[in-house]
Amino acid sequence: MGGKTAPSAPDAHYHHLDALRGIFMLGGVFVHASTLGDDPIFNGIAYASGLFRMADFFLISGFLSAMLVGKYGPARTVRRRLASVGIPFLCTLVLFNPTALWLSYNFHNPDVSFLDFLRGHTVPEPVGELRWFLQLWFLVALLAYALCTPAAVTLLSRLASNSVYQRATNGRPRIMATIIAFAMVSTVLIRGGYRAAVVPVIGADPLDLPVEETLDFLPFFLLGVLLYLDRRRLLPAFQRLAPILLCVAGVLLLAATRGWVGGLSSSTGVVLSRTLFTIAITANLFAVANRLVPGPRPAVRYLSDASYTVYLFHYFWIYVIATLLSFDPSLHWPQMLLVTVLTFGVTLALHHFVILRSPFLRKIFNGKFPAAGRHGAGRPAAATATAIPAAAAAGPESELTQPLRWLPQAGQLDPERTQRLHWTL
Repeated sequence: MGGKTAPSAPDAHYHHLDALRGIFMLGGVFVHASTLGDDPIFNGIAYASGLFRMADFFLISGFLSAMLVGKYGPARTVRRRLASVGIPFLCTLVLFNPTALWLSYNFHNPDVSFLDFLRGHTVPEPVGELRWFLQLWFLVALLAYALCTPAAVTLLSRLASNSVYQRATNGRPRIMATIIAFAMVSTVLIRGGYRAAVVPVIGADPLDLPVEETLDFLPFFLLGVLLYLDRRRLLPAFQRLAPILLCVAGVLLLAATRGWVGGLSSSTGVVLSRTLFTIAITANLFAVANRLVPGPRPAVRYLSDASYTVYLFHYFWIYVIATLLSFDPSLHWPQMLLVTVLTFGVTLALHHFVILRSPFLRKIFNGKFPAAGRHGAGRPAAATATAIPAAAAAGPESELTQPLRWLPQAGQLDPERTQRLHWTL
């Protein structure tokens, strides 16, 4: 086929994707520090983050989830994902989120006691972010995606083996056009279908579940699955610098949000413009990360591993620190930056000196379960578009480097933080 690129190396560890995923998770500290007040700098960080950060995180998660299906098979992958995501979610939700919500409420509203807050004795329309999931909504989405991963792998494998698709992805311009079309069409179908068929029936979500967020990011998760299934052709073409695409997408997004072009300023036009911009910036970020992190970097792997702890605990510590410093919602970027830096310090210290040193805490907050050897990795998915070579069976741990003493052992650094459970064997 005329547009083929050189085949990629067997499925070794995708170090640059680990680095990006860790950065995206750590960036949540800046985003949620913006909830402390109303500052243009931190508001700008939050807005820029909303354009690509979580979409890219879920894209990478889809890529690595499809890898796990190929490595362990669909049933074991689902069990591993439900355990590694669900246990930290439940533990953090129960042990930390009630206090975090109370601190957030008191920071933005007249103080109430913790018991009064739990009883609902609050002002009628409280200010602040008070959804009971807080930052954990992304774990709810990951749990939903885990359940649909086997079906997604099967369906997208069939798509990737289709002759029309093969012709449509012959060469980089066609590959990028296909990726953009895939993201836009799936966005329209999923978002439009939900709002047309579901919202009129159930109205607002009575449980305040992150249903819309889960559906909004599902196209990017599915795109990540497709990128893995056809990784030898799609991934090399996708993770190349695309400055022209980025500039065009940026101009279209600006035109849509400013109302310069009538059709683009509609809600659908804005959504599609944002989708195009997300794809453009993702391709460039992948390209930059691939150049900067072409191989193992102990510090990168450590931060990627620590990012789970930082993300789970950061919202709680943001409001603990802001309360201890007697800040109020009138603060601006210097104080927000101070809270951000202190939050990083506290959460990284907790990870290094507490979580890493306790196998039990690693299980309940990082989803790290002891790996009982490497045997019986499970059968590869039968309907994979590009067959997984024998060398790929080693999965992401096939490129192991000599870790620093203070790093967790290499066998614990699974790409999706999912180690095999004894009771699933």
